[in-house]
Amino acid sequence: MTDSVDNPNADGGLRKADCLLLLPFVWQLGLAPWANGVSLRPLGLPFGMAWQMAGIVFATLVLALRYRIDRKGGARA
Repeated sequence: MTDSVDNPNADGGLRKADCLLLLPFVWQLGLAPWANGVSLRPLGLPFGMAWQMAGIVFATLVLALRYRIDRKGGARA
């Protein structure tokens, strides 16, 4: 069992930084209908494939930003 010293967010509520983790889901699910209708072929790839690869990079950047916010705030793993 962890106490409030180990877990700075012991109240169980979401912080603003936690909402960043929703962005990759919005990218993949919320914008998929738009991405499916695009006929552009960047680098000769179907747009859906390029969209998925860009989503991986985007999700990685979001996770890195969230990690930096946690470290700056003093949270320890």
